[in-house]
Amino acid sequence: MAFAKELIDTLKKELRHNHVTYGDIGQILGLSESSIKRLFSERDMSLSRLEKICEIIALDISQLAEKASEARRHVLKLSHEKEKQLVSDEKLLMIAVHLIYGWSYDKILEKYHVDIHAGQRYLTQLDKMGIIELLPENKVRIILSTDFQWLKDGPIQQFFESQVQSEFFTSHFSNKGELRVVVNGWMSMNSIQVFHDNIHRLAKEFELHKDNDKNIPIEQKRGTTMVIAIRPWTLNVFEKHSKECA
Repeated sequence: MAFAKELIDTLKKELRHNHVTYGDIGQILGLSESSIKRLFSERDMSLSRLEKICEIIALDISQLAEKASEARRHVLKLSHEKEKQLVSDEKLLMIAVHLIYGWSYDKILEKYHVDIHAGQRYLTQLDKMGIIELLPENKVRIILSTDFQWLKDGPIQQFFESQVQSEFFTSHFSNKGELRVVVNGWMSMNSIQVFHDNIHRLAKEFELHKDNDKNIPIEQKRGTTMVIAIRPWTLNVFEKHSKECA
């Protein structure tokens, strides 16, 4: 029942966004405006009525449910302790990352060696940490916001820099789907800032494509990492000859 109420509340927001009034809905459903108000205030209506109201704003129920679920995702950052807790256990981190990026728990068990009892403890632990909401039959709902960020210089970022980053760059970037572009030159700080803005836009485009692919089966997707870096920087072998370092 709790999620049904959230569906109705989300629908109300979508109707307001599309400038649809209770009177408009009443005309389409053949009900009085007061009856429509009562349906929404009680947050209780039949599936057929819900479907008809969704059709007014070109929304199907699955899309409405997705929007309602997204509204629950409110955690922007984890505490330092929780990040430390994640990196202290490789399998806990593995399960957390895969769930965050759209894997089902069953698919994780299918892909990786995870003891069923230990896996259950991991799910419970992630639920207590506020990363997921554990549902019946080991289904999960992600609590982290789509704008979620790991802490700067936190345990996850340090883990990335000490283990993931070096492994990532060992590739020749010549296999299918791989690309590495390295360019050098002297630029003003204004131009560098322009590139910062472009990189942020590209990161948002990455997120958009990731979201667009969420309904594609896991078997047809590949774990993908994009690293883009830019900074005013000179090779140490050059820098040590600079007069500024004398």
